[in-house]
Amino acid sequence: MSVEDLPRLDRPSPAAARAGDTDRVDRALRCFRKAELSRRSKPGARYYAADLTVRTLAMCGGYTLVITGSTAVGTAGAVLFALVCVSMVGSWFHDAVHGNVRGSRLKVEAILRAGSAPIGLGPRWWFHKHVRLHHRYTGNPAFDPDIQFGHLGRVTREQPWQPLHRAQHLYMWFLLPFATLNMLKPSEPWTVRRAAFAAALGRQRRGWGWLLLADKYVPHLAVWLPVFLLQPAYRAWSAYLVFHLVAGTFISLITQVQHNTDLAEHGPSSGAAEPLVSQVRRSTDVGHRKDFWYWLSGGTTYHVVHHVAPTLTFPELPGATARLQRALNDTGEQIRVHPGMWAAVRSHARLIRALSLVPQPEGREAR
Repeated sequence: MSVEDLPRLDRPSPAAARAGDTDRVDRALRCFRKAELSRRSKPGARYYAADLTVRTLAMCGGYTLVITGSTAVGTAGAVLFALVCVSMVGSWFHDAVHGNVRGSRLKVEAILRAGSAPIGLGPRWWFHKHVRLHHRYTGNPAFDPDIQFGHLGRVTREQPWQPLHRAQHLYMWFLLPFATLNMLKPSEPWTVRRAAFAAALGRQRRGWGWLLLADKYVPHLAVWLPVFLLQPAYRAWSAYLVFHLVAGTFISLITQVQHNTDLAEHGPSSGAAEPLVSQVRRSTDVGHRKDFWYWLSGGTTYHVVHHVAPTLTFPELPGATARLQRALNDTGEQIRVHPGMWAAVRSHARLIRALSLVPQPEGREAR
């Protein structure tokens, strides 16, 4: 089978073909964003307080089971703790990184740490990684950290093919659970020195990478050290590994289906910040309903509108998505929507299978 025979991959969707005029779609998106931000329809403070309270109590419940329970109870607590932390990262942590959480500095800092500390995410690095790099250069293999898997994975045709990629559609699934453990490696000092990242982020003060490591490791140790002090070593390690394997699996699935599927477009990109229309066409939604995946992902199943207006909070995304589609109707463009999470995962599977094939000149069969 040839890569060119696979549906949708790296080709304009029917909606994009009908739209034709990228500038026209881009203008519509900018008009929508301006109108949306000028007359926002935010839930009341009670809604936000109730949502944060429920997630926090569930997270504390899971942690209590981990720190006090038997092996079986601690394992169940680790699963609950992991799932709620994933939901906190997708919702409150994500919003706080974007500057969407209002309140005192202490409140914002507490929200930033609540979901990220157990997993081992440094909020300061994630601001640069997610807001300044991913959102500006969505799908650009030189700048977007969310698609940079080195020799292990190829998720856009612009990334060079490596011999190991021939089997990526098989082995990448086994790597998903280890995603958060992989994030714990001390990569910040050399990551911030990459030429592309340095050009995008600007010069930083000496020792910045080491400060980012402290921002990641100190809160993580504060969460897990009591577990290792109060539980026997085998229980503590069991809970720690179960937590990370569950969190890694779900964080990987949620993030991959937001961009790396065959329903999205994959290039070409430029060295400059990607235009808004390119960001939209490289993003996908899942389901358009408030189900388990909506809760677990923190509302980012409505991901396209998030790239149009990142300052909208997660409860605003469903309503804004409906208004965005109405705004795009006259352009012929459509929001790319997977019917559900399983369909989105299968779409990701088709993408990595297509990009595992050896690139061939047009008209020749891929091996």
